[in-house]
Amino acid sequence: MRNQAIDNIIIMGKTWDIFISHASEDKNEVVRELAKLLTSFKLKVWYDEFSLNLGDSLVSSIDKGLNNSRYGLVIISKNFLNKKWTDYEYKSLITKEINDVECLLPIWHNVTKEDVRNFSLYLADKVALDTSNISLEQIAVRVCKVVRPQIIEGIKGYLLFKEKLKSAKKENVKISDLKEQQTTISKLSESLIVRARNIHFGIGQQTKMEFEKAVYNYELDLHPEREIQIWEIMNSCYLEFIFKYNIEQENIKHSIYKMLLNFTLGNIDNDTILSFEQIDELMKLWKENNYDY
Repeated sequence: MRNQAIDNIIIMGKTWDIFISHASEDKNEVVRELAKLLTSFKLKVWYDEFSLNLGDSLVSSIDKGLNNSRYGLVIISKNFLNKKWTDYEYKSLITKEINDVECLLPIWHNVTKEDVRNFSLYLADKVALDTSNISLEQIAVRVCKVVRPQIIEGIKGYLLFKEKLKSAKKENVKISDLKEQQTTISKLSESLIVRARNIHFGIGQQTKMEFEKAVYNYELDLHPEREIQIWEIMNSCYLEFIFKYNIEQENIKHSIYKMLLNFTLGNIDNDTILSFEQIDELMKLWKENNYDY
């Protein structure tokens, strides 16, 4: 029960990040693989093969999925345009967009702009991704950038690693032969040093790390300014929260630090002493302070 409740908090009161509306004829060619990719990127996906159980009411389950998803991903194909059931889902998503603002994400699959325009002028006017132009993996990354931007950098790194792995030389080595990176690849500017110092004397105290070591770790990163930005956002949330509630207990401060650190990864710390209400408020602070690099 606790894990489920926490999962609901992490996506701002919604059970799923995204609802996939599609025609069943497109499952094998595009939908199933895209759903798996989105799930592998840690998005919570409402997709009938994942979300419906034996005996579930189809109408009520889909309505629940629509109402409890932050975004609606519509796979627009000729099959989709010709089916009454998908038309019901589409109209429900339009209603949701009117209430939730910009929640409909269209993917075109083997259709033209004229096909979509004949079905819906509103839908034809929205910026869409097209499976004829980019791969499903690239589509999944673009969707994630909209739905969960805080984890997109990790996904880019994962995809780059996969690409490099294709040409990598494989050999067996002893664990004792592995060495930490010793040479820094960046140098912090004076302004970044000041920003790093502000972090250090705030949330950085919870890392139990000397300031020089923190600077060294930033300089191991190719883009230290991005890393510092993330820690600044964490620091702002941390300081505001402990100031608001006059928190002095070190174990609570450390739990707040761990929770914020998990937010940066798109996860949540299930082993926490924080209450659901505290997690919810901390997430709202994170959402207010977070901004794209």
